[in-house]
Amino acid sequence: MSVSVFISTVTDEFRSYRDLLVHDLTRQNVAVKVQEDFKDLGGDTLAELDTYIAACDAVVHLVGDMCGSPAGDGEQQALLAKYRDLSLKLPPFGDALKDGAAIPYTQWEAWLALLHGKQLYVARPEAAAPRGPSFVPTEASRAGQAAHLERLKAAKRYAFDFTNPDNLAKPILASGILDLLVKDYASDVARGRAVAEGFIAEMSKRVAGDKALDLDGMKQQVRNAIDVYVNEIAGRPIETNLDDIVGHALSRAKAQVDKGQSGLARAALRRAAEEMRRDEEERRERFVAGVTALYTRERDIALAAYDGDAAAEAIVALARALHGDNAVTLKGALKLEAQGLYEYGRDRGSNVHLVAAIALHRKMAPLAASPDEKGEALVNLGNALETLGKREVGTARLDEAVAAFRVAIEETTRERSPLNWAAAKAGLGLALFRSGEREGDITRLKRALQAFRAALEEQTRESAPLDWATTQIHLGHALRALGERENATAWLNKAVAAYHAALQERTRERLPLKWATAQNGLGKALQALGERERGTARLEGAVVAYRAALEERGRERVPLQWAATQNNLGDALLELGKRERGTARLEEAVTAYSEALKERTRERVPLGRAATFGNHGVALMLIADRTNDAAMAATAVAQIETAYEALRDGGDMSGAEYFESQLAKARAIRDRMKGN
Repeated sequence: MSVSVFISTVTDEFRSYRDLLVHDLTRQNVAVKVQEDFKDLGGDTLAELDTYIAACDAVVHLVGDMCGSPAGDGEQQALLAKYRDLSLKLPPFGDALKDGAAIPYTQWEAWLALLHGKQLYVARPEAAAPRGPSFVPTEASRAGQAAHLERLKAAKRYAFDFTNPDNLAKPILASGILDLLVKDYASDVARGRAVAEGFIAEMSKRVAGDKALDLDGMKQQVRNAIDVYVNEIAGRPIETNLDDIVGHALSRAKAQVDKGQSGLARAALRRAAEEMRRDEEERRERFVAGVTALYTRERDIALAAYDGDAAAEAIVALARALHGDNAVTLKGALKLEAQGLYEYGRDRGSNVHLVAAIALHRKMAPLAASPDEKGEALVNLGNALETLGKREVGTARLDEAVAAFRVAIEETTRERSPLNWAAAKAGLGLALFRSGEREGDITRLKRALQAFRAALEEQTRESAPLDWATTQIHLGHALRALGERENATAWLNKAVAAYHAALQERTRERLPLKWATAQNGLGKALQALGERERGTARLEGAVVAYRAALEERGRERVPLQWAATQNNLGDALLELGKRERGTARLEEAVTAYSEALKERTRERVPLGRAATFGNHGVALMLIADRTNDAAMAATAVAQIETAYEALRDGGDMSGAEYFESQLAKARAIRDRMKGN
């Protein structure tokens, strides 16, 4: 463990708080110490505390109504002799020492943190907060703690309030300790590679500040950022024959990035680019090459520092430098860059590239010369928002996508541009479907259905066969989701019909991957029908459809789509296994889920991985029940519990409800095998 934290508290008052905090921190690979760890060693406790706090990263200081044991006079005098200027460095504490009173160990711990320049998090309970069974404060202890808090305020250290162990732990984890964890992980990833400490400090702080990511997501973005730094910033030679201005600016920017000053680095590059722009007429070719190098490097630095908005600004600056007032070529260049960022972010799992694409599309909409052009820009914006929204928890991005598509529909009227209007309607339907499916919102799903059907009034098979087929597939998705939530086979039969319709145009010979997408959707609709019927014909049909899709959806070709289909195949086999004796089908399901988990990583698709991991556990649960395998039953409980918590915390309430019900079954099977 590289990150170490000391928890300073009076045990009799806050043991339950301390124990939960220790559990939460150690689970995140943080080394934690408390006062008892040193008292149990015997000797000079205050000296031991001083040594540890001087070497740790942060101190969490809980201030209640009890002071705890005072430090011995000998210990206190020895420490004051060691730090003769302590009163000068910490005047408020020096005032408390003047009367010679023994200071409690817990108060010493806070002041030692300040003395050694450590992060100090001060927390105090509200009056209604529960305390330990041995909580026996006195008027003197309350007064002493109140005076201690006032001295900390004088040192500009302010306490936050808490009412229970949960709302103590969360702000502590979300504070600078998360910064330490991300920076420590970044240092580990960068070990052995030429990555500057300053860059690591700045980048990790930015990543830790992204509240849309959990710790695993932050680790993924740290790896992405370091790859950009190593390959695009440090890996490329600083020397250039373009111009002295360029070489100097690149060298200066590299040095500033290494100091953790990416903003100054970008400013230096920007100044150099502007200087070159003024010489454009005299040296146009070198100007183009120079500013391209500078702004492209600025973009890469921003992407490495996990700043998508800054990357978009660099791209806009380059486009304006190269194309000036030529609106047509300017918009063309921005559109090309936005498309590249979108495709990279979509295919490589990089959120910062999608953020940059979204920022570019937002800038392009006001530049539109006509309502149709503005509508097209808003459709592209909606597509990028929908792609990012699929990965993030909650529905904020998906709601923004819905808003973008609705404005696009207003700008691109049906009468003037029917196919563009239909594309906006189809995009609106897809965003509504995503958010409706995630939150189990039937109203949104029905609105998605209306949007798809409206789009198909213009996207006919005769006028736009491929768009017609794509929207038929999305229509099938919405019909299937409604059928699953309303337990209505009529919706599901219509979904099957929609997928079959799409397959009339999306043939394997013409469009093998899109044909596979339709086969995958058909399998899901057949599976949903099969789950509601006594027979197994539909479920067998779903297995056939999934295996057909996998003939084109290879792992090397489209890894995430391959994994999604493997997951779906596992679902169908699991349902068949529930209805058959023995474990053959269930074992096939376990194999399919295991394959899917090879690409469905927590960093790339956290909610998708949680569902696959949980269903893998459900299959193990059934096998364990039939084979009386207690170890397998325990594994199943752990996996299902992990899936339930991840989906609950990620906002997928329907998925969380399903695994909550499966968890009860798994625990019953496990406990029966234990003899409980």
